[in-house]
Amino acid sequence: MKSSTSTVSYGSFALAFAYFVVFNILDLSSTILALRIGLSEANFALVYLSSALGIGIADVVLLVKSIFFVAVGGVLIIGVATKSQSIKKRILLTIILFGAVFAMVSINNFLSIYTAIST
Repeated sequence: MKSSTSTVSYGSFALAFAYFVVFNILDLSSTILALRIGLSEANFALVYLSSALGIGIADVVLLVKSIFFVAVGGVLIIGVATKSQSIKKRILLTIILFGAVFAMVSINNFLSIYTAIST
């Protein structure tokens, strides 16, 4: 009798990471576009980091995105390397959820941009 448990493949991780990357880059692009047309950053943590480090908001956004990419890449490596299907599934779901969050943030950014340029 075959087991009904499914295994997570390397291709699943590659697809989830690609999904994460696309929506993260879309978020970065829409944030920079919003800043260029004069909208302000609403994320208090980014504003504080900008002030504390003495660099612009766009630079802080790029720095935080870079750190996040490295962190998710590390989690991805753990997911690929582990033998536990349960951990693989949790890591895969986490990466997909991060991508979904950035997709929603991007939609919000584009709606803010549209509102700003249409008024």
